[in-house]
Amino acid sequence: MNRPHLHVCIATGQNLANLIPAIQLQAKEVVILETPEMRASAENLKAALKARDIAVRRMPFDDATPESIVASAQKVGLELGVAPLVLNATGGHKLMTLALTTEIEDLARDNLHLLYCETRADRLDWLKPSPVTEPMDDVLKIEDILLAQGYRIRGRGDRDVRWAADAQARESLTRRLGDEADKLARFFGLLNDLANKALNEPDGPFRPKQEMPFTPGGRNAEFLREAQRLGLMHWDEDTLIVFTSPDAARYFRGGWLEEYAWIKLRGLRPTDWATNLEVETVGDKTPNELDAVVAHRNRLLVIECKTRRFGANAAKDADYVYKLAQLARQIGGLMGRGLLLSARPVSNEIRQRAKESQVDLLAAEEVGNLVEYLKSWLSK
Repeated sequence: MNRPHLHVCIATGQNLANLIPAIQLQAKEVVILETPEMRASAENLKAALKARDIAVRRMPFDDATPESIVASAQKVGLELGVAPLVLNATGGHKLMTLALTTEIEDLARDNLHLLYCETRADRLDWLKPSPVTEPMDDVLKIEDILLAQGYRIRGRGDRDVRWAADAQARESLTRRLGDEADKLARFFGLLNDLANKALNEPDGPFRPKQEMPFTPGGRNAEFLREAQRLGLMHWDEDTLIVFTSPDAARYFRGGWLEEYAWIKLRGLRPTDWATNLEVETVGDKTPNELDAVVAHRNRLLVIECKTRRFGANAAKDADYVYKLAQLARQIGGLMGRGLLLSARPVSNEIRQRAKESQVDLLAAEEVGNLVEYLKSWLSK
């Protein structure tokens, strides 16, 4: 069925339910009804719609009392007239929906198309002019979701080109760190600590020479030789290593895990994904750095990479999980999901905290299962 290109929706704290139908049904104009409490949310939705070249009108709606609800609904009905329209009834509360449906239907009659967006079930439910269900299309990209939630992407520039070139140059070493995480975990922990000492942040200066407590052999020695071949460090074949630069030290301190996620995502090629993404809130421009994000089926996966040792401070450990869960919901809405990648083992307590917070977790040797996890998430 051909649907009207004029959409009316009620501003809500979950903007994606208003944004998805407008994009999927190719709306040309969206009228956003906003209560006093939802003005900021309406502004975010407007930004996301305009970025898709959809015209937007915002109309105030007083929902303080039943009388004001009816009066506001009558005003909307009179202003919109008899033009065919889609009324997205996902937002607002029951009295608002009932009043709007009554007023618009009195004027538009069969021209009213009444919609409810069931985001969790990936479908659009129509009640008028006839009851029918249709599947929800995968229409949202990362930028759509961010704008609807009140965020925007900061400029990226040449930094990303250089980062990708460096990551590609040492891809073999990065793959080894992730794919053999179960075998290299203890030795990696040592390199992580030495890199942290070398960086000596925030006081400085950089101290590239570091002494290992033993002479590595076997797999660990092969790893050091490959790192030396790639120009990341010098090794005297005994206990002395010299990091070639602060960036090289940062790689061993944890940067490799972000590069590992980048390599695996590049291989899977989801519809829309990004690494090292810096976003900011539209109002106060508070910055957030995202190690990796993936948009799929109108959902956002936020990946956080950690190489710190868990267990020294239980409160701080739990805070990492809580902040990731909160960030995933803030920038991804109710359907946002967080994934914590930890190069180090984590306690059962942290695993339980992650489960309670609806954060997925891959730690230590589980990091090598990243591709299987992503394939599973993308297939849902």
